[in-house]
Amino acid sequence: MNKIAEKIIPGGKRELLKVAWPLIMSTASYSIMHFFDRVMLTRYSDTTAAAATGAGILAFALISLFLGIAGYTTTFVAQYHGSGDKNMCSRSFWHGVYFSLACGLLYPFTFRPIGLWIFDYMNHDPDVLNAEKIYFGTLAFGAIFPLTSNSISAFFSGRGKTQVIMWVTISVACINIFLNYCLIFGNLGAPELGIRGAAIATVFSSFCGMFLYVILISRKNIRTEYNIFKNMAFRWSTLKNLIKYGGPSGISFSLDIMAFSIFVLLIGHIGRVQLIASNIALSINTLSFLPMLGFSMATTILVGKYMGMGDKNSAEKSAYSGVKCATVYMTFMGILFVLMPEVFFWFFKGKGISSQMFAEIFGYGKWLLVMLAFLGVFDAVNVTFSGSLKGAGDTWFTMWISVLASWLFFAPAVYLVTDVFKAGIFWAWGCFVMYVALLALFYWIRFSIGRWKKIDIKEKPKPPPPVISEVVAEAQIIDN
Repeated sequence: MNKIAEKIIPGGKRELLKVAWPLIMSTASYSIMHFFDRVMLTRYSDTTAAAATGAGILAFALISLFLGIAGYTTTFVAQYHGSGDKNMCSRSFWHGVYFSLACGLLYPFTFRPIGLWIFDYMNHDPDVLNAEKIYFGTLAFGAIFPLTSNSISAFFSGRGKTQVIMWVTISVACINIFLNYCLIFGNLGAPELGIRGAAIATVFSSFCGMFLYVILISRKNIRTEYNIFKNMAFRWSTLKNLIKYGGPSGISFSLDIMAFSIFVLLIGHIGRVQLIASNIALSINTLSFLPMLGFSMATTILVGKYMGMGDKNSAEKSAYSGVKCATVYMTFMGILFVLMPEVFFWFFKGKGISSQMFAEIFGYGKWLLVMLAFLGVFDAVNVTFSGSLKGAGDTWFTMWISVLASWLFFAPAVYLVTDVFKAGIFWAWGCFVMYVALLALFYWIRFSIGRWKKIDIKEKPKPPPPVISEVVAEAQIIDN
């Protein structure tokens, strides 16, 4: 064991993989859960197949602002863990939880009406629109569970305890898939609820994940070592720091996802077959994209850790290790997409869609997978360098680049293609590929410049009050 430990170079690929593999398994289990959720809804009917992806992405887009801010707790925990400040690790975690609870309680009454209005504006087929509203509305009332889980998990991921994240996520995925099987189709004595059943399964499995994290954080060894319950007191300075650095991260994350959700919904203006083909291709892409996020998350953790330690060379090395590993993985998945499109689409073939319609869907879908193969390599660079910059605290740059790329290029370009020029699905997806390539280029340039090395996100301790000697104090009393 000692010989193996000696071979782990700070910031090297071996260290990155040690942190990343549980996160890859975690995100892989989530992607499998998401994949089979879409498979079951596609097999249930063509209406639920058309509705689920757009509604799910919009629900995620509207909650992603809060997820991005609360999730930045991981960076604070990583940096304080690197500097050895255990009290600030637990204090940062609690303020992420407070933020998540507040936002989760407000979400159904603020963002749910916005989402329902967006669906009305998109003017999809009436049956698809109704299914989208049911799915989205149900997910909105359970927003508090993934938000809180995200904050609690940051305490473990920020300290590099990524195997905890893995086992909780695998448990949640298993619960979700089982409940989908029961509630979508009415199996094992459960009511047949269709797309509403899928949403209920997602909400309940998210609650189970939150409950598991609460149990884990309450263990005696963690309570004692990190003074978990002694550091619960609310401090405005800690929350302010979270919002200062996590705010830009949350804004960039949410606007990026929002632009992507508009892309998905605008595809519906082209036609139902194209919408289903696009949704299936995106569902297949989760099998590669979400596990790739494990490399990005591991890079964020290691960059944060080494920045907390003041070791900027190892932080930089961690980033490049993450990019290399993610690029190799996405290249491999791209080759599978190009060579075996029939295998991936086979899972979605069922009674819910006629054979003739499915042949049309596959005619579009196989070429969309080719485009995903190119997009995946750019995404590996994009997501990993973006995570590295966030781990160092360079969140304002990532926010502005995301805003400009999403809302000055991506969303307007897709709208022009789908609604003005009526150019078709491949042109719309071409805009998607170009958008990801632009982000990858700008994040790589920013990281290479190295301004992130000068950022320090940790709270500055308050200076002690000045000590007044007895002689000075006595002189002040006499003067008074």
